[in-house]
Amino acid sequence: MAAFKAERVVKRYTMNLCAEPAVVFPLLCPIREYEWIEPWSCDMVFSASGVAEKNAVFSTNFPAQGGRETWIVCRYEKDRAIEFIRVVPDFKVNRLDVALTPAGGTSIVTWTHTYTGLSEPGNQWIRGLTDDAFQSEKGAIEEMLGHYLKTGAMLKMADLHLETHPYGEKESH
Repeated sequence: MAAFKAERVVKRYTMNLCAEPAVVFPLLCPIREYEWIEPWSCDMVFSASGVAEKNAVFSTNFPAQGGRETWIVCRYEKDRAIEFIRVVPDFKVNRLDVALTPAGGTSIVTWTHTYTGLSEPGNQWIRGLTDDAFQSEKGAIEEMLGHYLKTGAMLKMADLHLETHPYGEKESH
């Protein structure tokens, strides 16, 4: 039997958002995401402040992302960057780095995902993550976050202009 060989892929997406980093950054928090992502759901495992902070730990369970996932905030630079290590045991690791750059009253937000398979099924998931699927997922996030920044209201899944929701649910457009 051949030894397992992990596969890795890095994918990036850049958003242009209509608010300064000081407004965008606090929304990149597992608790604040309830305000603008439908259907966001998480369980906070540990946070001294109750929101995102360095070394906070929370979990999600989105089947299309691999199932139960533990997130650790490993970098927290207020209004500049937040980074998560996301682990689905025996499946995959996703290092998610979100960097914010001010741009004349707006923000350029770069999302960098480094996916590493922890098993053959994890490698298969990584191979199945096409550029189109990744762009669609991040486009949905950009549309939801942009709408929230402009209106203060959550954009409902039914109103998304994309075929795939970021957490795997198919749209019926």
